[in-house]
Amino acid sequence: MILSACVPIDAEVLRGYDDWRGTTTLMTHEREIHRSPDGDGLMAARPVVIMGADGRAYGVLTDVRRRDANGPAIDRMTSGDIPLVYTAHDRRLTHCIDGCQPAEVGIITLSERAFRTAAVTGLPLRAWGLRGRYDGTVPAEAFARVLAEADTIR
Repeated sequence: MILSACVPIDAEVLRGYDDWRGTTTLMTHEREIHRSPDGDGLMAARPVVIMGADGRAYGVLTDVRRRDANGPAIDRMTSGDIPLVYTAHDRRLTHCIDGCQPAEVGIITLSERAFRTAAVTGLPLRAWGLRGRYDGTVPAEAFARVLAEADTIR
C-alpha cells in the first residue's frame, strides 16, 4: 500500500490517501502488544479501515519482529480458538538503529462486524510461527478510535 499523504486526525488516528488507487486509509499508530521474556520477540499491531469506490475493508496490520538473527516466519494467526485470515505482505529488516531486526509484516482481514465487536472487547491475537508464539491483545480503544473517524466519512 502506498500512501501519498499522511495527516494526523488526532493523537492516535492517521489518515492517508492513495491517489493512484483512490483509497483513504485510517489507522492508529503501531502499538506493541507482545514482548517475549527474553526480549527477542516482539509483536506490534494497528487497526485499519481502507475506504474506496468498492466499499470498505477492515483489518489489523501486524509487525512481528525478532532481535536475533532468525526472523519470524508466521504460519497462522488466531483469536482464541478462531483462525483468522492472515496474509503476509513482506519479510524485511527493520528498526536499523543498532543492528537490524528481521520482521514479518502482514494483515489480518476482519469483517465489519468483527471489527466493531473488537472496538468493544479488544482483539486477543496469537501469532503461530516457526520460532515460537506471540500472544497479545489489540486494545478496544484503538479499534474504537478508527471506527469513530471512519463513521464520519460517507
